Amino acid sequence: MSDLSRLVFVTGFTYLLAILVLVISQAPLGSPLFFACVATMTVGYAVMLRGIRPHPETRRNLLLTAFLFALAFRIPPAVAPVGSDSDMVRYIWDGRVQRSGYSPYEVVPSDPRVAHTHTEETRRMPSLRAITPYPPGAQVFFRIVVSVWESTIFMKVVLVLCDLLTLVVLWRWLAALELSPWLALVYGWNPLVVLEVAHSGHIDALGALWICSSAYFLTRRRTLLATVTLVLAIATKLLPIVLVPLYWRRIRWIDAAIACALGLALYLPFSDGLRLPLGAVPSVVAHVRFNGPVFRTIGAVSSPQIAAGFAVLAGLAVAAWARQRLRRSAPAAWAWPMAVSVLCAPVVYPWYLLYFTPFLWSRANLPLIVWTITSLPVYLVWERARHGGRWTVPWWIEVPEFAFLTIAAAAVLWAGARRTEPRVTDELV
Repeated sequence: MSDLSRLVFVTGFTYLLAILVLVISQAPLGSPLFFACVATMTVGYAVMLRGIRPHPETRRNLLLTAFLFALAFRIPPAVAPVGSDSDMVRYIWDGRVQRSGYSPYEVVPSDPRVAHTHTEETRRMPSLRAITPYPPGAQVFFRIVVSVWESTIFMKVVLVLCDLLTLVVLWRWLAALELSPWLALVYGWNPLVVLEVAHSGHIDALGALWICSSAYFLTRRRTLLATVTLVLAIATKLLPIVLVPLYWRRIRWIDAAIACALGLALYLPFSDGLRLPLGAVPSVVAHVRFNGPVFRTIGAVSSPQIAAGFAVLAGLAVAAWARQRLRRSAPAAWAWPMAVSVLCAPVVYPWYLLYFTPFLWSRANLPLIVWTITSLPVYLVWERARHGGRWTVPWWIEVPEFAFLTIAAAAVLWAGARRTEPRVTDELV
């Protein structure tokens, strides 16, 4: 057995063992056992990435084994039971209430008018008194899934399929760029991706699929498909709207017109007159704060709306810079605008990072790989909340999370990544 084969098998089985312990024990988010499993996964991931760098050649059987490990990591958590506090319970209710003839933007789960839409599971979800925060593209997805099978496990399995499709699109994108397929493992083995999709089942997996597909299609100059998938990504969660400058003069007017028509078709059924169906988003901007030091700082000297506008404008500015300086295939052009907007958001949950995880396969994005790891200690808040603690991130977790990101970004800038688009020789493998 070669050194590379030994590396893949040892790290793969170690990672898989940590996943199995996490699932079988049903360790709560933020518990000591949860963090022990996450640390083991992270070490396996880091060792694997570091070990394959000297071996960029494609060995089909070994590469297939590595991809099968990525699949194996996802299966146990995908079929594990889901608690009533999971976001997927809200997804199910949003889909069910649509089938009952209500708009999820007009009723809240605690509304007596929709009492008949509840099950014992949905009656215990944490967001009973909150209007939905999910855009129309996500709502259509919820309704489709619920129409097939009304089950949180099925919802999670479908989201895992979206995650696996993202891996396939990424593999095809790398092939089109004549880059090493091993780079797909930067996404496929990432602990945050496995935890937030297969373990926790967040809708961001669908958005990541759409935006990764859009980048792939734009690279291949299939402009209509690129534009349509961008609209679907925005309609799933608003974050990718900051990427619009990347499409400037790279798509046709007819593409833009069709995309606008699709956006209207998604939004109009949920709209009330001239108002867009934004759901809980304005309330989140005005009142909800979690792990967002940039937003907190700007909002303290201005207003929440100004701070939110800054987050959007910052992402748009980075995308505009990338449109002028980087090729359409550069992963940094796609990752950093979204990362900057998330960094400046009022709420920065770990799963919000999923949108840019398909683009982590260049040295320019190494700081973002670091962020996907340093964001995970935030789950200590969940453990503290179960014991009556406040729903805030302690400074000794928040400071290292963003300090390591800043240090890594400074190191990349110092090395010249900001001035040079990643080439084949600049990739991680």
